[in-house]
Amino acid sequence: MSRQFSRNFILEIQKGNIPGHRIWTSLGEFENGTIATRGEDCYRFADLSPEGPALMPSPSLAGEQLTVVSSSNADNGATATGALTIKIHYLDVAGDEQTEIVTMNGTTNVDTVATDIIFVNDFYVLTVGSNGVAEGNIVIYKKGSTYPDTLYNVVIMGGNESLVPSRMCPAGHTMYISHWHAAEVQVRRSFFRLRSTSKEGVLTPGVFLFKGVAPLRANPSGTIEMDYEPIPPFAIVKVSHWDDAPAAEGGVQITFVVVEDGY
Repeated sequence: MSRQFSRNFILEIQKGNIPGHRIWTSLGEFENGTIATRGEDCYRFADLSPEGPALMPSPSLAGEQLTVVSSSNADNGATATGALTIKIHYLDVAGDEQTEIVTMNGTTNVDTVATDIIFVNDFYVLTVGSNGVAEGNIVIYKKGSTYPDTLYNVVIMGGNESLVPSRMCPAGHTMYISHWHAAEVQVRRSFFRLRSTSKEGVLTPGVFLFKGVAPLRANPSGTIEMDYEPIPPFAIVKVSHWDDAPAAEGGVQITFVVVEDGY
């Protein structure tokens, strides 16, 4: 399939001309990568204090209530210059897409109303104060747990959007991976691996299998076509990296076509 055809197809979806189809784009960054046998997920866990888990966990499929908190009192919905409210896009125990808006309270925990969250697909600031960006690291994790053991997503200070590229396919849909790309910028050889808990469109719960690989050292991969690799409901897609030397840095982007059943 030519790149031009792919671009035209995605444009028609974005214009709303193809019913039952949506485009999702996920972004990720990491700094200060280490040599890890199991690899490390492409998100900014090293920026957190205490440092986040190198491999980000997921909520239980039985559903959980989550907690949102910032490392700065300036992210406060009442008086803040930073983030005022934050929006969570999540899947419930049925795999259905839901959203919830949380009013920030600085370094004081705020619990979600929802108690049946199984995955956080997106996490971003919805309203902001005079500074224009989150002034602390805003994390979301399991209520009653000890952060960072159950960190599920994060907005890093100085920005307003999650840079965690992981996505779970909702029920009643199939996610097709259109393309992805990655880059390493610190002259450290890194093997970026796109992976999912599925194989040939069949769920493999808890087992991440490779979908694509990009060995990089101070260079970008360019666009890597995926020929619309199918990802079934409840499967998770993410990108992890394996570094040959400490202090690798880089970023990734994945583009999905999300198709509702029957289309």
